[in-house]
Amino acid sequence: MKKFLIPTLIIIFIILFFGATIFSIYKFEVFNPISSCFGMLQILFTDKEYTVVQRIPYKVVFAKLGSFEKYINKQGFYEIEEERMGADFIYSDGNKKERVYRRINAYYAIGIWDNNYKQ
Repeated sequence: MKKFLIPTLIIIFIILFFGATIFSIYKFEVFNPISSCFGMLQILFTDKEYTVVQRIPYKVVFAKLGSFEKYINKQGFYEIEEERMGADFIYSDGNKKERVYRRINAYYAIGIWDNNYKQ
């Protein structure tokens, strides 16, 4: 019986991790499900206003409602309202521009940076 218990548990763990990875990519566009899980827990259940959950291949930030702009301003960027198109926000620090796709629901906001944006 013990012969089959450990391999079975390993297979179950791999399947669960694979499922969590697919969910994380689909729902949050984050490739590491552990990072997205802990990031979401920080936003929903602590006083932390925002957290960077992924930097490569593109940056993803989770934030409490109303706190995403605080993160952007802390980085030295401001919104260029004339160039905004729907959920695509354009931010500038005076030298360069960055496009950020933002999604907001009743509990949190997600910002996803576009690394292919050309000014």
